[in-house]
Amino acid sequence: MLETLRKYKIHVIIWCLYVIYYLISYLFIHSKDFSVSVFVSILLNTSLYAFVFYSCSLYIYVVYLDKKKYLLTSFFCVVSTSISVGLNFFISNYILIFLGDEQVKMELNWNNFTLGYWNTQIYAFYALGYFFAQKTIQQQKDIAAKDLEIANQKIDIAKKELQLAEERAAKEKAQAEMAFLRSQINPHFMFNTLNMIYSKVRGASREAGDIVIEFADMMRYATSTKLQEDEVDLRGELDFVQQYLSLHKQRNQQNAYIDYDEEGYFHSHRIVPMVLITLVENGIKHGLIDDPNFPLKIRASLIDDVFVFIVHNLKNHHSDQIMDRGNTGIGIKNIIKRLNAVYKNGGFSLDSEDGEDDYIVTFTVDFNLIKK
Repeated sequence: MLETLRKYKIHVIIWCLYVIYYLISYLFIHSKDFSVSVFVSILLNTSLYAFVFYSCSLYIYVVYLDKKKYLLTSFFCVVSTSISVGLNFFISNYILIFLGDEQVKMELNWNNFTLGYWNTQIYAFYALGYFFAQKTIQQQKDIAAKDLEIANQKIDIAKKELQLAEERAAKEKAQAEMAFLRSQINPHFMFNTLNMIYSKVRGASREAGDIVIEFADMMRYATSTKLQEDEVDLRGELDFVQQYLSLHKQRNQQNAYIDYDEEGYFHSHRIVPMVLITLVENGIKHGLIDDPNFPLKIRASLIDDVFVFIVHNLKNHHSDQIMDRGNTGIGIKNIIKRLNAVYKNGGFSLDSEDGEDDYIVTFTVDFNLIKK
């Protein structure tokens, strides 16, 4: 809108300057004094020239010449010019006479008609140049706009490729870390050894045999190939956490106080593997769990397809590092990267509350959002 008004203003200024130039030239060439009738005559003549210029440049050339209809273009240019010349004679001989100046009267003869027609036709040629100039400028603008659009598309494509590369790198890194953890122990060697230990101890201690079997089940799950997938059964992950907590209690001769509770049906959902166990490991490694008054509290709930997993531990101020700064193999930061790689549209949160004496981590997954 502002550009259009600016263009109109420029055109008005140019025509006003032209009227002034035309008036001064006419008075000087014909050695005449300024009069209202002369000024009005020049102003009306200029208006007729402007009529030819704009009727050609804005309509005739646009509608006919641009579509290569040359005969119609020529015809309507002649019509426009003829209208202008006819009005010029009419104004000079009938209207301006009433102003009392016979000097502006124009005799209707062949010479005056030819001269008037030629002077008016020039503006059709001016319009032709203006039309092609505007067309060239518009083509350059269109080309520039197209180039800009292509450049923006290339930028968008580059951004998407970079995002995909980052997500792929994060996923590959997570898979490599998981593979590294599993490769620390040869699974066949480990299970054969555990079976051998179980056969040796089950006769002497049934409890020890149960521990070996439970540990073997944990290692079988931890080294299984299904953990290479983006998601695993939520129920399996919670079972793995419970087995880990059970072994931890037995390893500490029951001197570990853990309050674990579940609410909901977990068999119908899947989750990123090894996330829950990492949060539990952090709570045990950096917390105090030997006080029966302040046990390690773990809550797992699934209500309306929203899974919430909370780990609440008492701080161990003698621990070298606390929670997020700890190194537990995968680590909290790597967990977030893995979650972002799998849950690209969000739908999860991993929040922490760092109190003076306790630490709470809350992991939430809204399966309603993830399914979208």
